[in-house]
Amino acid sequence: MSEKFDAVRRMVNAYNTGETDDVAEYIHPEYLNPASIEHMDLVGPESFAMAVKWLRMTFSEEARLEEVSLEERGDWVRANLVLYGRHVGNLVGMPPTGRMFSGEQIHLIRFVNGKIRDHRDWPDYQGTYRQLGSPWPEPQGWRP
Repeated sequence: MSEKFDAVRRMVNAYNTGETDDVAEYIHPEYLNPASIEHMDLVGPESFAMAVKWLRMTFSEEARLEEVSLEERGDWVRANLVLYGRHVGNLVGMPPTGRMFSGEQIHLIRFVNGKIRDHRDWPDYQGTYRQLGSPWPEPQGWRP
């Protein structure tokens, strides 16, 4: 089995369990997921650990990612995943709906020096939004 696949599966497991004590073993010190820049000004293992915490606070402790497929090309891994969860926390200004949802995601992950450094993900925003009942943000939005 590929060492890159092992690292991606450890990343998925962290999201699924909330366990982030070992993330420095597979997350590069310069790790960046541009989607998280909007919500936090961190890079590296701390940024990834905060993303795990955010996912579980927003989509419940039962939120889980399920692996559909992994593909490797050079320094890159493409992970096709499905996220299952319940909307229990504030999501970009939208109050919790309590609704369950599932959505396919594509993650492109680049390895540098054997660790995950670059991470882009494309979730099914439109499908998830519909499953949540197409909620509106609260009047103050997501920027108080």
